[in-house]
Amino acid sequence: MEKFKINGIDHPAVAAENVEVLSNWYCEVLGFEVVFKDPRPIWLLKAPDGVILEILPNDGNARPARTNLTLGWSHVALGVDDIEAGIAHLDNHNIRWTSVLSPKEITPSRLKQQKNSLCKKEKFG
Repeated sequence: MEKFKINGIDHPAVAAENVEVLSNWYCEVLGFEVVFKDPRPIWLLKAPDGVILEILPNDGNARPARTNLTLGWSHVALGVDDIEAGIAHLDNHNIRWTSVLSPKEITPSRLKQQKNSLCKKEKFG
């Protein structure tokens, strides 16, 4: 059997009640662009950094109750160049923060502390 190397995650996908409405929200609020539309409807969106997000139609099955700690994907984290500006932008679009660790608790000093104690990655700097 041939060995192969995983280069990373190609793209996440999210099911939506309304594919067009959610896709347009990602484009208008977060700066994504539509790169593909399928009539089923399935849309592929490209983030400003080139990562692809797939938006799929809801299959009608009820979603079980869950928290961030329930098995399975729990959230998507967006990389930004200015966390305070990002929070303000989303606040201006009436985003309701629901996570246990709300973005407003993630201050630049907290990120710096985490960088110094947990990671030595240039990406944080």
